[in-house]
Amino acid sequence: MNELNLKIRLADLPDLELILAFIAQKVEFDGYLGELEATADKLKQTLFCHPPIAQILLAEVDKIPVGFALFSDSYSSFLAQRCIWLDDLFIQSHMRGKGIGTALLKHLAQLAESTHCGRIEWTVNQNNSPGITFY
Repeated sequence: MNELNLKIRLADLPDLELILAFIAQKVEFDGYLGELEATADKLKQTLFCHPPIAQILLAEVDKIPVGFALFSDSYSSFLAQRCIWLDDLFIQSHMRGKGIGTALLKHLAQLAESTHCGRIEWTVNQNNSPGITFY
């Protein structure tokens, strides 16, 4: 990484509108903007309840949010262990290729290791060639 002033942190309630904006950008990137059903209220009820149904890591460069990773718990009967499901990983187009996605995945891997998760699971849209190359 070219000495980015990168910080990765868990999202909190004041980030709600930012999260919704990032999700809309991700949905648009995936080509499904007309199908977005998330609202600030729905996100508040699911991300900031106790315990949260899912969580979000935010990536900030020079204190400016540029991407996110949304994840939740899953379970492996094979491992008999908690796992992490990475549902979304999105970096704004002008910041791609700078190591931010890799940093988010490394942070998620550290979180998984520190909480004794068996693995991190995800899928990638078959039409997302850059994403396939990245993973």
